[in-house]
Amino acid sequence: ETEATEGTVWKHPNLRIAYVAQHAFHHIEQHLDKTPNEYIQWRYAVGEDREALVKATRQDTAEDKAAKEKVHQIKAEDGTLQKLKVDKLLGRRKLKKDYEYEVQWLGKGPEAATWLTRD
Repeated sequence: ETEATEGTVWKHPNLRIAYVAQHAFHHIEQHLDKTPNEYIQWRYAVGEDREALVKATRQDTAEDKAAKEKVHQIKAEDGTLQKLKVDKLLGRRKLKKDYEYEVQWLGKGPEAATWLTRD
């Protein structure tokens, strides 16, 4: 990093810098009408990389789909067991050696989400 030898240096607290390799774009044809700045703003506007979300490696495999169809028995607040299917994953947190996933259940809203260990 270059250090200033004279003058005032001011850095905006929300500053973000991105590097996009020119040869890495197989999808560039969709963004020819955008400036580089507009493209970066579009790509990261939702807080995640929109291009990474559509990568083949991010798509559900047959194993993922089978896991989504699995019925889980979850203990409700009143102590009864409910049989639920996963609708979508909302978050992930690391435990000592494994992960725990915040799950939204099919037919229920995000307020009913619970944490589920990876079985």
